[in-house]
Formats: sequence, C-alpha cells, structure tokens
Amino acid sequence: MGKNIFLVFIIIALAGIAATGAYLILSQSYPVALVDWRPISAKNFNNDYQAALIYYKNALEIYAKDSAVLDADETKTEIKRAILDNLIENNLIEKKLRQEIGNDKFYETISNKIEEAVEKGNVRKAAETIYGFSFDEFKERVLTPQAKKEVFEELFKKDFEEKLKEIKTAAKIIMLLPDFEWNGEGVIIKE
Repeated sequence: MGKNIFLVFIIIALAGIAATGAYLILSQSYPVALVDWRPISAKNFNNDYQAALIYYKNALEIYAKDSAVLDADETKTEIKRAILDNLIENNLIEKKLRQEIGNDKFYETISNKIEEAVEKGNVRKAAETIYGFSFDEFKERVLTPQAKKEVFEELFKKDFEEKLKEIKTAAKIIMLLPDFEWNGEGVIIKE
C-alpha cells in the first residue's frame, strides 16, 4: 500500500512538472537571461526581436534597399544580440533609478516623460506603422525604456556613461541563450 501511494505521488509530481514546463514553453515565460536574478522572458525578447525586424524591413523599403539582408544568419544573430543587450541595460537602468529616486517618484517621473513624448507627435500612428505595435505595447516596449534612459541621463548628467558602465560591471548577468555571453560591459556573440 505504501509503495502505491509513493508511486502515485511521483506520477502526480512528474505530471505537475511537465504541465509547468509546457506552460512556460507555450507562454514563453521562461527566462533568456537573468539580470541580478530578475528574469528577462523569452516573450519580451521575441516581441522586441519581431519589432526590430519590422522596423528594419520598413527602413530598408523606405531607402529602396533589399530586405533580404535580414534573412542572413549573421544579421539575425546581431539583431538578437543588440535586443538582449538593450533589455539588460533597460533592467539595470530601472533598478538604479528605483534606488536613486524611490519607487513612488519613479512611476510619476516615468509617466511624465512618456506624456511629454506623446504630446510631441503622432506617436500612435508611428507605433503601428514603424514597429507593428499597438499604442499600449509601443508605450511599454519603446516609450517606457526611453523615458527611463532620459531620466537616468538627467539624474547623472555628465557622469551618465560612467555610471552606466559602473552598473553594468557590478551586475550579475546570467545568459541562458547559447549563442551569447556577457563580458561585463555588454552582450557579445560566442565564437
């Protein structure tokens, strides 16, 4: 009787692990990198990658260039590297801003920056045309990280580059994608 209960328990545990794994894979919730133990999800990485492809394709079409260059493995890998590097930098900037200005003021400051950007132009149309995003997605993926960078630059003024290098060097970055590694200053392609 005891062995049967143990066997049932093992089967249930394995089914739970399999279901959790399937959920993580299907929802792309698994991490592609850890930034000071905070995950960057595959979903965020893939969404930004797709947006970059749309952006570059549109840019190449505007300048009458062949968009077939985007199909090259080297180009895809470099775009992925840049996206990953940018996502890591955005995480580090957000963490430092929260430390410097506090959580309450953080949201207010970033919201104000976003409102400034939206008031300056027809951002909604550009979001759909250039990136293929809805406005809300554009706000989350493009405007919010840009607002954080601007606030970071304003906070540290002329020491911006030095402070950014300092937080990158101090960060614990774990790369979970096999083609990339962190060299202490940015994402590089493994050779």
